[in-house]
Amino acid sequence: MRKIVFFVGLMSFAYSTAQSLKIGDWRDHLSYKEVKNVCAVDQKIYASTEKAIFVYDRSDQSIMRLNTLSGLSDSGVSSIASDGTRLVIGYENGNIDFIEGGEIINIPDLKRSSLIGSKSVNHIQTFAQSAYLSCGFGIIVLNLDKREVSSTYFIGENGSRINVLQTSIVNDRIYAATEMGLYFANVNAKNLSDYRAWQKAHMPSNLKVNLLTTFNDLLFVNFKGTTYNTDIIYSFDGSDWALFDQGNSNTFISSSGQKLVVTRRFGVSVFDENLNQKEYISSGIFDKTPTDFNACLHLDDAYWIADEYQGLLYTDLNQTEIFVPSGPYHSDVTQIKNLGDEIWLAHGSVNENWDPSWHKREISSLKSDEWSISTGLIANGFQDAVAINQYKGVTYIAGWQTGLAKMVGGTLEIIYDETNSSLQRRAVYDDWIEVGDVQFDPQGNMWCTNSQTFEPLSVKYTNEGWESFSLGVGISEHQDLAKLLIDNNNQKWIQLKNNGLVVFDESRSGTKSRKLMNGEQSGNLASDRVYAITEDLKGNVWIGTDNGVSVFYNPEDIFEGENASKIKITQDGYTTYLLDGQQINDIEVDGANRKWFAMNNSGVVVTSENGTEELFHFTTENSPLFSNKVRDIEINEITGEAFFATDKGLISLRAEATKGSNSFSQVTVFPNPVRPDYEGVVTIKGLLTDAVVKITDVSGNLIYQTVSLGGQATWDGRSFEGEKAHTGVYLIFCSDEDGNMNHVTKLLFVRG
Repeated sequence: MRKIVFFVGLMSFAYSTAQSLKIGDWRDHLSYKEVKNVCAVDQKIYASTEKAIFVYDRSDQSIMRLNTLSGLSDSGVSSIASDGTRLVIGYENGNIDFIEGGEIINIPDLKRSSLIGSKSVNHIQTFAQSAYLSCGFGIIVLNLDKREVSSTYFIGENGSRINVLQTSIVNDRIYAATEMGLYFANVNAKNLSDYRAWQKAHMPSNLKVNLLTTFNDLLFVNFKGTTYNTDIIYSFDGSDWALFDQGNSNTFISSSGQKLVVTRRFGVSVFDENLNQKEYISSGIFDKTPTDFNACLHLDDAYWIADEYQGLLYTDLNQTEIFVPSGPYHSDVTQIKNLGDEIWLAHGSVNENWDPSWHKREISSLKSDEWSISTGLIANGFQDAVAINQYKGVTYIAGWQTGLAKMVGGTLEIIYDETNSSLQRRAVYDDWIEVGDVQFDPQGNMWCTNSQTFEPLSVKYTNEGWESFSLGVGISEHQDLAKLLIDNNNQKWIQLKNNGLVVFDESRSGTKSRKLMNGEQSGNLASDRVYAITEDLKGNVWIGTDNGVSVFYNPEDIFEGENASKIKITQDGYTTYLLDGQQINDIEVDGANRKWFAMNNSGVVVTSENGTEELFHFTTENSPLFSNKVRDIEINEITGEAFFATDKGLISLRAEATKGSNSFSQVTVFPNPVRPDYEGVVTIKGLLTDAVVKITDVSGNLIYQTVSLGGQATWDGRSFEGEKAHTGVYLIFCSDEDGNMNHVTKLLFVRG
């Protein structure tokens, strides 16, 4: 069954801003800089990244984002291609989309099939009325006119599955580059589904074939070298091979009219019909670093280049331009941090064994809908930024390999390591300095974790002095640790890898630490695998594990033997525990003290303050969430916008709750006036926590009443009886719970 999504007003879609975002609205925060491929449909240039697509319209110079929020059926784009009038999109999970005539048509057959192994669409070639999709198991043929799968080819030995990288058709032959060599068949054969119709070509090199194209009735084949600049390109006329090019690292080969275009990592070579090089486009003409070309489209005597770092590059050999939508430095996000009215992102990562991933990436910050990127981290070799925090305008960044970075104004000032701080290299190996988290105590002292050392907790005091601490005999120099919470009692809660957690208080006399684990006599955690530690607005400490949630209701008594409790809930008529059996990667508390749980494989769950009532459960099936694997959640306490870091990118939702204010001096109402075409709720923000909000007409008749969620309340524009508000002025009365503080504001409704 085909699912058709009508994409109305394709080019009018614009990136939503926080100011225009209504409660319940979503927006994406993907990075569009890592462009993998580029193709054209009419006046539109499509640039694909691993997560999504953006479109540049040459007719009006507009840029549009294209992802699951704006009509795509999936994320994880692996290939795109065009026959000039329509676009075919392949995904890493086998899903397929068409874009044609202002609509997006989804073909989910391959994604839903029972095929075992990779379904990733590695490459798409259009030919006549068909599209040939090179997949992880073989070749899928789509009928572009009927918009359906017409054939499947398993071309490996005895019909086995084989990873097909690319196809190309020339002189009635279809060629397929695979991990086992080059295969070919007569494209007009009656049954290409029969593996016996395919033959393996004799090749002039033992190197892996990875790129194909057709030009001047010749097949051009790229053999991938084992080191940099050792690729070899041969041409093949169906009988004989001829050496064409060598000594480069090639990423893409294509033909356009009377030109053969070879994309190399740092340049593009253009050949005429006689195979003479006529043009060379160096990456240096774009005056940007770094660059790394992935593909090139030749169109109307100009070149559109997909670059790994800078987005979509354009040149007509006289001028250059760079096109890329606003966004963070990278789509992969390890930690989101709300700092005042800003959102900051760490783009480093730690692998499943808690070792560095060696990612050199800057950090990103979002303020007033503008993304900013830090400077200095990459240039100074800082790697795997996994956590961020800030105090009085000074930003500290935890690096899971190179120590702790200090930034002022988005620019690197210093990197702390074993030479200028109490931070230590891993004790056993004397190599990395693994800093996992950064937190500040009430006095402004900066604390950070320092994994696999004899003294794995360090503090930088406000007088610039440093000190490190042992966490007791139960924490050895082999122990990995990362996340850190400093609670209202100034106790330090520290995540241990597969070993529970430890609570430390340097101000205590005698025993300064207590290790908490699974078991009634040792903390009663739901599991020893701890992934999240959060303190709520009432001072309770919530622990997320791979087996649900544990809560310490009296954390001040932790050294007196306080144990964790599990929350009982009723589900489908049965009594169970909250999120029992689920891995919880993060727990966030909003302005109304509700709990937001980042699940490892089932999206986001939002519960009531005490966790007993599920309020929302966002998944890829019922929301625009990019993936059900959610790594981190953070809420902008001023706007209420909730940010979700998934393994397929960052997305946000304008939620209902904000942090409560200390007075009613900043109360605002949005929208005001409410015009006839507005769809959504009226938002009253800047309120005291749990403020009582009453809405009346000018005669004093009570229309609606509610209590704010934190510092924000909403009204759907209807009375208690469900009647829509009429045109006119309405009064909004706000007060605290006791009626001691009051405020009145006005709202105008305009009905059509």
